[in-house]
Amino acid sequence: MLDILPALLWIIAAVIAVNICSITAIRGRFFSKDHRDVYPVRWSIVALHFTSLIFGALPYPIYEMFKNGFSGRFQRFYEHVGWPSAVLMIALIAAELVFMYLQARNGMHGEMERKLSQAAGE
Repeated sequence: MLDILPALLWIIAAVIAVNICSITAIRGRFFSKDHRDVYPVRWSIVALHFTSLIFGALPYPIYEMFKNGFSGRFQRFYEHVGWPSAVLMIALIAAELVFMYLQARNGMHGEMERKLSQAAGE
């Protein structure tokens, strides 16, 4: 069971990263033609980002600590996919940051418009 732990953690981190990108793209209205309010990134998304960062980094030290207990098949698998999986995880985490930044930027503009319309209405 310990053999699949690094892969399982990596998969969880990747799923979280893709979900964060999807949620921020939807909430940031990146691909939407209609103009609706965009709100800043929620703290729960920021917390999920750190969770994906930790879960994405953990498989590598776990493999190094316990690789002698892994079967030969899993050792070969992890050594074969080690670098490509690390590069992909870094790309996913970078994509999260880009999507969160874009939503925050759009949210800042939306917040400014809301404040200006409130000031004009008073």
